[in-house]
Amino acid sequence: MNALVAAPGVLGAAMTTYVTAADVMKLLGCKENKAYQTIREVNAIAREDGKFPYGRGKANKYLFAEKCGIPVEVVNAVIDKNRESEA
Repeated sequence: MNALVAAPGVLGAAMTTYVTAADVMKLLGCKENKAYQTIREVNAIAREDGKFPYGRGKANKYLFAEKCGIPVEVVNAVIDKNRESEA
């Protein structure tokens, strides 16, 4: 299967552009209610900036990283780890 991923012309996995409550809980070390509150705040910032907010339970990972002062690389690592544990 790894040979298929490395073959020329084959696209890699799609990059995730959002964080979920589970991601926020791991990144901030908070409980579920606080994670959803943070997601609502990030989506409100997106609306104010004229950007498209994500649906319930998801927020733009770049806005989240900026709001919380967390490097995007760290956010990506947590997202990848959470997706691997779900599979």
